[in-house]
Parts: sequence; C-alpha cells; structure tokens
Amino acid sequence: MKVGYLGPKGSFTYSAATNFFASEALLSYDSLPALLKALRSGLLEYCMVPIENTIEGSVLPTLDLIFQTLPTIQAEIVLPIRQQLMVHPNHVERWQETELICSHPQALAQSQLFLMNHFPLIDIEQLGSTTLGAQKVAQNPDKKYAAIGSREAATQFGLQIVKEDIQSIDNNETRFWLLGNQPLLSDLPQQKQKVTLLFDLAKDRPGALYHCLAFFAAEKINLTKIESRTQKSQLGEYFFIIDLERPQGKQLQNVLQQLNAQHFDVTLIGDYPTYIPKIRKS
Repeated sequence: MKVGYLGPKGSFTYSAATNFFASEALLSYDSLPALLKALRSGLLEYCMVPIENTIEGSVLPTLDLIFQTLPTIQAEIVLPIRQQLMVHPNHVERWQETELICSHPQALAQSQLFLMNHFPLIDIEQLGSTTLGAQKVAQNPDKKYAAIGSREAATQFGLQIVKEDIQSIDNNETRFWLLGNQPLLSDLPQQKQKVTLLFDLAKDRPGALYHCLAFFAAEKINLTKIESRTQKSQLGEYFFIIDLERPQGKQLQNVLQQLNAQHFDVTLIGDYPTYIPKIRKS
C-alpha cells in the first residue's frame, strides 16, 4: 500500500497520516497538486490533506484542487496543532536576535500574534511545509534563522525549542481528510458520520442557493459548514462545498433526489466517519 502526504516527515499532515498507516507506507510530496495528481493517476491508494484550521479557516488550495479532481473522502481526523519556535542549538541563548523565520503560510498565520509582539520587523519566508522550515534552519547553523513547526520536526532536525505553543489560541485544531478510492477500516474511536457535497450553481438562476438549502431544512438535516469558492473560469462563477451530519434515515436520499429533479448540479464526494486521534501529537 502506498499513501501520500504533504511532507517532509515531521509535518502535521504526516502526524495525521500515522494515525491510520505505518510510517513505511507513507510517501512524502512537496505540494498539494503533486499529491492529488499521484492519487488520481493511481500511484497512490490514499493521500492525507489538510482541509480546515481553527484560526485560518479553510485550506483554500485543498478546496480548489478537490473541486478540480473530485476525489472521494474516506475519513476525517482532527488534530490539535501546537506551533513551536525552534532554532539551531548554536543560537539558543540569542534566539531573540533571529533575522529570518521560515515556515508554511498556515503556521505563520496561526502564530501571527506572537510574531507581531516579538518580531514585528523580521524577514519571513514561506515554504511548502513546516518541516521544510525546520530543515532550512538545521542546514544553516551559522545563520540566525528560526522555524515554526511541530515538536516532532524539532526533534527530527536536532533543533531547540525556545518558545512553546505560540499559536494565537490554545484550542488550535486542523481537520484532515483521507482521500482514496476504497473505504478504509480503522480501529480508531469513531465520532459522527459526515457527508460532503459540491454544488455548482448556475449564476443566472435567482435564489438557487436558497432553494438548495431549503431542501435540507425541510428534512431537518444539520449542515455543519457551507463555503463558496470561485471556479477560476470567469468572474462571478462559484462552487459551494457543504458538510453535513449524516442522518440515520432516508432524509439525505430524499434531498438528493429532489435536487436532481430540480436539475441542480450536485456531487457527493464523501460519506465518511470522523475519527478521534489515537495519539495527541503536536
């Protein structure tokens, strides 16, 4: 079995993937497009992607690529995210003289209050993952660099954490989706069953979104999220992504039948369990 994740090893996505798979099965990818392309072409059986964070909201590149490639969501897991400021051991005593901080854009954004208070004028470098930031610091021991990322990344690259839990809020969490073509059996504790739908609404149909949502309301289905994204085709064209708690009866089937009867373009991309992580990793 081959499973891809947004790497390198030590990233938060890697931590999410290790809840389902042995590390030997995991393959690192430097970008989301490369990861989803590998899944679509059959090089991977599954891949793990970040989808939403407490502080920064949806991971928009993931949403856009999912709309373009239409993979199937097989599971969801939510991990607590603790961001650490780390430096090379050579600079522990003088970490406040740091001249460059590098990390993934999400990690930088999640730590923006700390950065504003401690490093308001510092140079920031955005990289493809938090682990790449830690790797850059490790490879430049003579430079006053720092990275933001996980404890696992600090350990992996021999860095010293000088400020712990610098994320802007304590209960910072990220949702991850496991994408693949086959259902996954897991012994992780399971929470609710969820469903995710994509709506491609015609822009010349007044009240289209309202009429769609009315079907869910009539069946008393609880929507947990709705978000719009541009289709990147022309100005004014959007798609909507909707998450909902899966009802026990036939309510969802009834809604989908009514939407199809009204010629709404709806795609079900996941009917999946949400899991509790076995280990609370930072």
